[in-house]
Amino acid sequence: MKVTTARALDDWRVDWSFKDGQKVGEMWDANFSQSDSRVTATAADYNKTVAAGADLAFGFIASWQGANSLGYDVTLNGQACTKA
Repeated sequence: MKVTTARALDDWRVDWSFKDGQKVGEMWDANFSQSDSRVTATAADYNKTVAAGADLAFGFIASWQGANSLGYDVTLNGQACTKA
């Protein structure tokens, strides 16, 4: 996932929801937790700082059965994100 921020960040958290029962099994360049359909990714120690106008990015592997819709209701530090 790639998120572009308008403001400089000293730390970050990205949250989103899945609607098809996807479960994250592994994530890189972030730490994660998942409660039902809601996933939270938090900065690793080495990528907490993000300059204004820059991207933060991390990847993950998830499992699912049937449909595999994109995540929705994405937030960055609690603020809604717009889809590019």
